[in-house]
Amino acid sequence: METRNKIVPFMAVAPGFAIKEELEARNIKQKDFAKKIGLQATHLSELIKGKRPISTNVADALERELGISAKFWLRLQAEYEYDCEIIRKRGIEEEKARMFINEYNEIFDVEYVFKRIGIFASSYEEKVNVLTSELQLPKPAELKFAYGKFHKSNRVGTDRRAILTWTILAEYYARQQSVTKQYNADDNEYVKQLANVFHENRNVVERTKQILSDNGIRFCIVEKLDKASIDGYSFIDADGTPSIIVTKRFDRIDNFAFAIMHEIGHLKLHASPTDKKFINLLEEAKEEQEANNYASQQLIPNHLWKTSLLPQVTLNKPWIIQAKYSQWASDNHLNKWIVLGRISYETGMHKFRNDESRKIN
Repeated sequence: METRNKIVPFMAVAPGFAIKEELEARNIKQKDFAKKIGLQATHLSELIKGKRPISTNVADALERELGISAKFWLRLQAEYEYDCEIIRKRGIEEEKARMFINEYNEIFDVEYVFKRIGIFASSYEEKVNVLTSELQLPKPAELKFAYGKFHKSNRVGTDRRAILTWTILAEYYARQQSVTKQYNADDNEYVKQLANVFHENRNVVERTKQILSDNGIRFCIVEKLDKASIDGYSFIDADGTPSIIVTKRFDRIDNFAFAIMHEIGHLKLHASPTDKKFINLLEEAKEEQEANNYASQQLIPNHLWKTSLLPQVTLNKPWIIQAKYSQWASDNHLNKWIVLGRISYETGMHKFRNDESRKIN
């Protein structure tokens, strides 16, 4: 695409157009002028329409009759031929780019991505340039292979094209974020800080972003798409900088806390030179179960959860479970909804009565 940064004319203007303007300005009829320069009237007409080139002999005749140098007419002819060739080549490149965009569009919603990030591209070439440069996407075949695992999930709301569309947006927005420190995979202190923030449930989003940034992890929230029921996603860039993106599709502190801890679990347990992208779709996968266990342990340490001091309740009375575990959470300086959320996760019980304290503050 060698002409991308050059100005390409919308159309090539035949030099005969200048002859027509000169004749009209001088009130000379075309058929009379054709006789003066020794051409058939049809020959001159074709020359004016760009169907015939201006030859050296014609240029000399134009100089003689109009007083405009032959070099000027020959230069116009050369520029016209050059513009025609550039337009022809651009048409070939534009067609190649259109085919590329069609391939991309089979994998993800190209127009939706452009709309969300607010970028306007007037040509297919410009669109390809945005996708490969600003969004850092590989060729369509490589992109399809890189995200091939997403289609394996049987979960409801996991349309593969919608998921890839959201993932591409998530990576773009994450790369707009900055960090204040280089990431250290062995550091665990920030995980404890995050757990405290979640249990306090106060200025959670701002404090989470700051803690992660101070520990070399980019963080942002990207609204979910229809047919893409995603809670969280994490990836590591080529420079080693990790990112965590969540959708906040449920405005609940327990879901928010678990999603972030889950992605941190992936970064800690599963990140490798060959595995750098993690999305919470394959719940049955070993890696997902390990990330779930990591999140549960960091939010409520096992030395508390596996103790005989837990409230003794029967599973068929959710209101009693909610009351007793809420008190237990308060006694242990834990967020009651994070505690109740873990009960729901482990038992499948979701009949607890919500209140305003469950929202992310």
